[in-house]
Amino acid sequence: MGTATTTSSVVYEKQDDIVFIRFNRPQVRNAVGAQEARLCVQHLEEASADDGIAGIIVSSTTNTFAAGADLREMVQELDDLASGKLTVTDIIEGVTEDWMQVARVMRAARKPVIASVAGYAVGAGCEVALDCDLIVADETAVFGFPECHAGMSITGGVTKLLAQSIGMARARDLVLTGRFIDAKEAHEIGLINRVVPAGENDACAVQLIRELQRHSPLSILAHKRMLQQAGDMDIEAVYNLEKQSIGVLLTTEDAVEASRAFTEKRHPVFKGR
Repeated sequence: MGTATTTSSVVYEKQDDIVFIRFNRPQVRNAVGAQEARLCVQHLEEASADDGIAGIIVSSTTNTFAAGADLREMVQELDDLASGKLTVTDIIEGVTEDWMQVARVMRAARKPVIASVAGYAVGAGCEVALDCDLIVADETAVFGFPECHAGMSITGGVTKLLAQSIGMARARDLVLTGRFIDAKEAHEIGLINRVVPAGENDACAVQLIRELQRHSPLSILAHKRMLQQAGDMDIEAVYNLEKQSIGVLLTTEDAVEASRAFTEKRHPVFKGR
């Protein structure tokens, strides 16, 4: 059984050795603002620092993942900007930077972070999903970046991550048109990793974490780091990064255990050291 505090707009729910971080604003279809960004950072940091946690699943308490930014909050900010109560810098370094920090913490997490999506994951919701390591969606999921319709722009590093995931031509298509796509198309173009029947997204995400648990946690973390860094490097730098990673992993107890398990024809028991 899990433990959760359901009064928060972002719920931290621990189920055995898995943490669910759930958007919980059903009255606005889980539209998110600055408060939700700060809670996400807090929960992600807590889960990442817990040695007893095997993985983190970002999900929701409803059948909608997150329907973008909270437009009411945005309208208030624009009113405050017009009246001089806020400056553009205040907004950029406030709400925008809060969501940038969510992306940074997800990428830095020492655990796999999986997005579990049902219903709308658009705008900020789609950005959060893309910042996760893997995305599982049920067949009701809808993805898109409607920022151009609101005169805004994408954040969370998606300018780079989206093109890396689906290619520049498809990234331009989604961002410039602002069109929404269903789970089937999202999977076909490589935006998401798994599609499952309606309501089975959380169970699939848990199953995926269990699958990752069978591998060395140090190796999983090393590959997470390398894949993130490689996109920013030339090929020679990538070669060196890979050599450094292998050099570190070869000295670990997990590497020795994997070799012994292979010769003894059994499954390895990894300890993450």
